[in-house]
Amino acid sequence: MLLLGIDPAPAKESLVFDGKSFLRFYPKELKAYIQDLQKQEPLFISWDAPLSAALDEEHFSLTIRPIERFFNRLGRHAKLLGIAEGITTLGFASCPHWTLSQYIFGYPKINTTLQKDGDFMLLMQNNKPLEECHYITEIHPALSMWILLRKQLREDELFKASWKYKGDTKKETKRRREKLSFEMFRLAQDDFVLPDRVQIESDDELDAFVCWYIAKLYLEKKGAAMIYGDEKCGSFLLPYDAEILKSLQSYLKS
Repeated sequence: MLLLGIDPAPAKESLVFDGKSFLRFYPKELKAYIQDLQKQEPLFISWDAPLSAALDEEHFSLTIRPIERFFNRLGRHAKLLGIAEGITTLGFASCPHWTLSQYIFGYPKINTTLQKDGDFMLLMQNNKPLEECHYITEIHPALSMWILLRKQLREDELFKASWKYKGDTKKETKRRREKLSFEMFRLAQDDFVLPDRVQIESDDELDAFVCWYIAKLYLEKKGAAMIYGDEKCGSFLLPYDAEILKSLQSYLKS
């Protein structure tokens, strides 16, 4: 099964990391690339864009899912967890890259009567044996990095006021991105064999790399990463953290 970490973009090049190198594709090229790979082997895609909606009668919303409410930095639960400035979790309707999810995969599936099933199975739960077919799951790279590195970087002056690593050209933003890139590559090298030639040189490359790494943990290091949430409330693939998982489960049951 080929694993791809993808940072999708509807108006510029999307970044793909396949475990060996970074690849760049405009929307039509990305669709053709994925369709070509489908013919060769099963795929597991870790995708940094909304893939589901909140359609359950209890949680119905065409703008935001419960999982996004929980992790939104300005919300009560995220404040209790201490989610840093720069770790942004928007409602799915506010994220323009969901249009690329629709274009390539047919997700989010908003109207099951009008939308047909695509080639990729949307993975939104744990402990499900993977078959020889194509899978896609939603991930949040910035949140993943914060979960993995927040304790280590707690006393780092660069991260005390903000974790912002993209979105502007400020010197501090670039330095955070470089630091996060170094630390994430170091973690990945500890867990898996990676080519030394891999260089993370932009925030898009960093996001694609994290997409790949967390999915690799999920597939090959049992218990290191898991899918938070479910079909009704939305889901993210994230590193395992007992405190955060317990808090989320309590929130979703309330």
